[in-house]
Amino acid sequence: MQTLQGFENDIVLRWLEPLGRAVRLFFSAMHPRGLASFDWKLFGSKCVWMGPQSLPLITISAIFISLTLTLQAVLEMRQLRTQDLSGAVIAVGLLRELGPLTVSMAWSARVTAHLCAEGRYFGKSRSDADYATYFVLPNFLAGLCMSVPLSIYGLAVGFGTAAIFAPTLGVSSTNDFMETSRLYIQNKDVATYFVKLILINPTIAVLVGSAYGRDDHESQRFATANAVTALFVAGFIVNWFFTYAVFGND
Repeated sequence: MQTLQGFENDIVLRWLEPLGRAVRLFFSAMHPRGLASFDWKLFGSKCVWMGPQSLPLITISAIFISLTLTLQAVLEMRQLRTQDLSGAVIAVGLLRELGPLTVSMAWSARVTAHLCAEGRYFGKSRSDADYATYFVLPNFLAGLCMSVPLSIYGLAVGFGTAAIFAPTLGVSSTNDFMETSRLYIQNKDVATYFVKLILINPTIAVLVGSAYGRDDHESQRFATANAVTALFVAGFIVNWFFTYAVFGND
């Protein structure tokens, strides 16, 4: 019984320790000294890696997730003879949840895995303050900067794919699909999408990857897997709470 309880306590501590480390790294990275000694070279290389080099993942993910959602929505609504309204369902679904929880989380997992592996080598002989200044801060700002064009691009690809594919399933036309979507999309839907993709998910991805990259207790074999697991758990929870806060009283 004591052995089992000790094991459970160890599991809880293993989950909470990176959370505390991520918070410390974030506040340490935001210290004014970080801007004075900012690593522009690392920032530039990370912008290229997180941005243009992520385009294949964003493109393929956005296309096939949009195709899947369109297929499901239009076929089900066609049975009710309301397929011409499917544009509203698909657009709102992509903006509120499916975009943030699929395409964005896929990109975030890529970032987290990379930073976890790289951080284990970068921070070997550095203090927490130096690690936050020279590693966390450039990656954090690169993630925020690149998430802006990527979120716009992913939304355009996903929505465009749905608008082109929907008429092949029974929707009147691409123009009708787009007009219906425009009528039902609220400002809150758009704001929710961009807050999640530009602020919430990149922040979680960079901090989780950096925190696990700094974890000396994790073996190399399991560190990246645990980091990606923590990313999905934290991402799903934070995204749900944000959605509930915005739409829970509607």
